[in-house]
Amino acid sequence: MDRRRRPARHSLPIDLLGGRSTWIAAALVVVVFLVITLGSNGPTEEGATEQDLLATVQGSMVQAGLPTVKVRVVDWTVILEGRVATSELKEAAERVAFAQANVISVQNRLYVPPPIVDSVTTTTAPDLPAALADLVLQSRLSAVAAHPPIQFESGGDRITLESVPTLDRLAAFLAFEPTIRVQIIGHTDSDEKVPGDNLRLSAIRAEAVRTQLLARGVEPDRLVTLGLGHTDPIADNITKTGKAANRRIEFLLLRDGEVGLPAPAEAGGGDPAEADAGGAGSGD
Repeated sequence: MDRRRRPARHSLPIDLLGGRSTWIAAALVVVVFLVITLGSNGPTEEGATEQDLLATVQGSMVQAGLPTVKVRVVDWTVILEGRVATSELKEAAERVAFAQANVISVQNRLYVPPPIVDSVTTTTAPDLPAALADLVLQSRLSAVAAHPPIQFESGGDRITLESVPTLDRLAAFLAFEPTIRVQIIGHTDSDEKVPGDNLRLSAIRAEAVRTQLLARGVEPDRLVTLGLGHTDPIADNITKTGKAANRRIEFLLLRDGEVGLPAPAEAGGGDPAEADAGGAGSGD
């Protein structure tokens, strides 16, 4: 009988083993991918990413006129601490934080101090002549702004944290006197590398104060600014004490129709950040 040779057949266990090996290899690839993916989100890299988020949120607070807000980030939750003048600013800070990418939640721990009554509660003399009434208001405005005086970091227009209570009191005073207008005047000492630098530096410092008061609810049309540089000293420009006194911000009450003091002629050019290296009220 003619018998044809049949092809050899693999045994069933060998076939199953080959199939299982394929699935095991695929599973290992998936596991390795997951380990790599999870490892890339581990604590070390996550911490660096949260530091980036912290820097972003803190920078946004400064840009929004809320430099007193301190930011922490824990597990992608933004924690706001520090103090602001009003409940509206507290809510605004929370909205700024939520607007940033990758923020899961916000814990708003900002402190809103009670209204400062002693800075705005005044006795009113009846039937004062208009000029005398304005003089009284000017005196009160200057007193509110004087303790402590508004100060800046050296060579720039960044207001120091020590000046925050004064800004709060000024905003409260202007809210208590809603009809008055004010000219914010910046001054520097006489130290100047390029002519005209101090004029521009004093102008941007006055504008920085205006920005802070606007952030605290003062109406824009009630505030105008002016930089006088070192043209109007109140002390000598030789000693450190005299120079520190000349670096200042003043507030001038404006009557109806008044536009305030005129700007002096500007001379030369340059970078205001390099002028007045002592900074207004910096104490250098």
